[in-house]
Amino acid sequence: MSEGLEVVKKVYASFANQDTDAARSLLAENVQWIQCRGFPEGATHVGRDAVIDKVLHGLHTEWNSFSAAMDEIIDAEDHVVILGTYSGIHSITGKPMEAVFAHVFDVHDGQVTRFRQYADTFPMHAAMELYD
Repeated sequence: MSEGLEVVKKVYASFANQDTDAARSLLAENVQWIQCRGFPEGATHVGRDAVIDKVLHGLHTEWNSFSAAMDEIIDAEDHVVILGTYSGIHSITGKPMEAVFAHVFDVHDGQVTRFRQYADTFPMHAAMELYD
């Protein structure tokens, strides 16, 4: 297992546990965090504080039991690709969702410097709808 993959696994754990200190130590000061268009609250966030405030805390306020499960890992040392599945229950509608994703991490000197997200956002938006 490469150092890059070790860092990425720790990032997933820090997000799952909402461990701000651990996340802060794993993200480069000027990390570029690119969420795909259509992802709820999706945008490009620059800087570890923006990622922690908008992504780490944002997902857990909008979704109950939000998780990102790693289904397949492609370890290319400084570049790590994770194919997986998001799941959660929307906090307002109570509707569950599962959506597939691909995450691409660039890791240098033990920290994530760039994150790119590709996701099927339709199931998320369907769960957010107040009416069927």
